[in-house]
Amino acid sequence: MTRRIEQPYTRLSRFNPKLTFEQYKVLVERKKHARANLERVKYKDLVEKWGVRQYYMATAVNRGIKQYDYLLWKAGELQ
Repeated sequence: MTRRIEQPYTRLSRFNPKLTFEQYKVLVERKKHARANLERVKYKDLVEKWGVRQYYMATAVNRGIKQYDYLLWKAGELQ
């Protein structure tokens, strides 16, 4: 049984990502590691730990979250 983490209410919109900035940074690091080692991105353990649906993780890994990518780029962490 998985626990759902209660999040404050926000109106549903494409501009309100389901993942926090810190969670997205973890996914970006896993993606970099997987690419460097020619592996698949593994995030099943994070799905259970964070209580976020697998679909949102997969979408964030494949498409990215533009507002978070901009923050990473501005900080110099994204090339």
